[in-house]
Amino acid sequence: MLLEARGVTKHYPMGVKALDGVDLSAAPGEIVGIMGRSGSGKSTLLHILGCLDRPTAGSVWLDGVEVTATAEAALPAVRLRKVGFVFQAHNLVSTLTALENVALPLRYLRPRPADAMAKARAALAAVGLSDRMHHVPAQLSGGQQQRVAIARALVNGPALVLADEPTGALDSQTARELLALLRRLTAERGQTFVIVTHDPMVGAACDRVITMVDGQVHP
Repeated sequence: MLLEARGVTKHYPMGVKALDGVDLSAAPGEIVGIMGRSGSGKSTLLHILGCLDRPTAGSVWLDGVEVTATAEAALPAVRLRKVGFVFQAHNLVSTLTALENVALPLRYLRPRPADAMAKARAALAAVGLSDRMHHVPAQLSGGQQQRVAIARALVNGPALVLADEPTGALDSQTARELLALLRRLTAERGQTFVIVTHDPMVGAACDRVITMVDGQVHP
């Protein structure tokens, strides 16, 4: 398995239990959906899987490494090289072009500028936006902005891509096109996607769906 979560629990002060013994796995090239009502623990789990937060108990293994046992100072490098993130709000820098937005994560790897731009162009081509690379976000549709966000998540070649409600702000036709894109990228690149969603259409497009209820995986 590329990704394994074992007995992941997350407690907050005042006795709030966001996660309670969650087990989850994802194989290379698999699209796994996480569904459930608001407050069920989906986003908390996604943050822990992406090394943005640590569990109170349990372990997470990514590409053979127990990231929950990895030193805090080493986690940014894990995220940079192993994990891509896609969010509902896109989180694009409004003053930068699509090409510049996609190239942003590469700055931390310090490649030659020409190499960084070449990788960013290739990532935009993979999501079908070669003709929009010099446009700023305000000049792009919502679906195009989300494609830029996906290209940015893919530009470092991560093994795992985590998406939090990636179609939440899109109309149904654009959402279907985006899901078709994710399926194609998975087939071509063998990357694993874990997608948090409320949308049954997104769930139906996944290889497998787990349902969260009150911080637990529902049987």
